[in-house]
Amino acid sequence: MRFQARTQAPFLRERHLQGVLRTAHGGASRAAPDNTLEAIAATLHTALDLVEVDVHLTRDGELLLWHDAQMVTPDGVFEIAGHSLAQLRGLNLIDGTLTTLPEVIDLLRGYSGLMIDLKAPALEDPIARVLRASRFTDVVVCGDYLNTLERLKTELPQIGVSYTPGLPFYLQPAAHLPTLPFLDAVTVYWRAVGPALMRATGEQGVLVLAWTVDHPHIAAHLLAQGVHGLTSNNMAVLEDTRRL
Repeated sequence: MRFQARTQAPFLRERHLQGVLRTAHGGASRAAPDNTLEAIAATLHTALDLVEVDVHLTRDGELLLWHDAQMVTPDGVFEIAGHSLAQLRGLNLIDGTLTTLPEVIDLLRGYSGLMIDLKAPALEDPIARVLRASRFTDVVVCGDYLNTLERLKTELPQIGVSYTPGLPFYLQPAAHLPTLPFLDAVTVYWRAVGPALMRATGEQGVLVLAWTVDHPHIAAHLLAQGVHGLTSNNMAVLEDTRRL
């Protein structure tokens, strides 16, 4: 049976219809540390659909790009939620330039969309505020915070939302998916992709976006199984994806 995507999010639907969705993990993270401004800027040289970024909320309400909940430096460990953006930018970090969600939207607008990976709960209000203020909806929000995903989809139906599941979902995808009608996609660990997952998502019209795929033979294997998108640290894999 031919797959029919149920998503009505304009950007996500358009890019899906054009071919495999290509997502840069943390930016071009082999060119610069992930989530830094330098890594995001390096993606501008590659044809992509999405750039994946991780977000946390600072004490003063800024959405900062960083993977972990804290920053480790020679001077100590600093919780993002407990410090202002200015304080965090003043830390002794050599990774690169710390950046925020609004700054990255300005950089990528017209080049690619954003995959916003939720790294903390209850981020729906600050994310919705930023997206509305920037008038930017070329977005997929992913993560395992289902309440946040559902609220964002209700408030901003033009964006895509994707569930990053845990073990119970992988064991019984056909049982879980009908209970999640607001989802456009699932963002899944590539090793979990198999017939049961592809059959369950196909029946529901849910896109399958696999992470983190850095080798061409694994990309070819996943595409042969029918996945709809790949997330990678390797820009060459993403550049070659639509030719595989």
